[in-house]
Amino acid sequence: MTINVENPIISYSKKGTPFAYERLFFATIEPYILEFKNCRLDRLTEDDQARCLARIYKKMEVNGVPVLDFFKADLDRLKEQGKSQYFITTRLAEVIARDIFCCFDKNLYDDNEEFAVCDRIYCIVKDGQRDFIICDNTVKEGKLARKHLSPEAEYFAELMKFNEQGRLPRENDMPF
Repeated sequence: MTINVENPIISYSKKGTPFAYERLFFATIEPYILEFKNCRLDRLTEDDQARCLARIYKKMEVNGVPVLDFFKADLDRLKEQGKSQYFITTRLAEVIARDIFCCFDKNLYDDNEEFAVCDRIYCIVKDGQRDFIICDNTVKEGKLARKHLSPEAEYFAELMKFNEQGRLPRENDMPF
């Protein structure tokens, strides 16, 4: 899955305005949402939303580890606190969305105007094939209009390379 950088959430992002992480995440994984009920997530009941997201999480991996295993301690803690399935699945969506889209949120830019990064790469496994959530945006360079990867696309390419080399964490070290 390729992140749509033309999405208004990304293209109109600026410092001081909230960044709609979850909406961008749901727009990116929409083909998998439509497989569940042939309906957008916001049109489903809370129970159906929770079931839909849970089915997607069962197919998802982070750094080569199933998402539900990677975040097991956090999910167990939320269950012990008596949180609803809807709360748990949407909370996990929020965490995943922040990991994936942090580089596009202008509110997270540092003093040098460099974007935020994360050491997690996500994919959905379908029929044995990994469908990574990546950015492959290109930008024009110079008078000859040569295209090269945008800084965000380079970041995702580097994450993919590190994942192939096994250099990304395989356990969650930052509880949510």
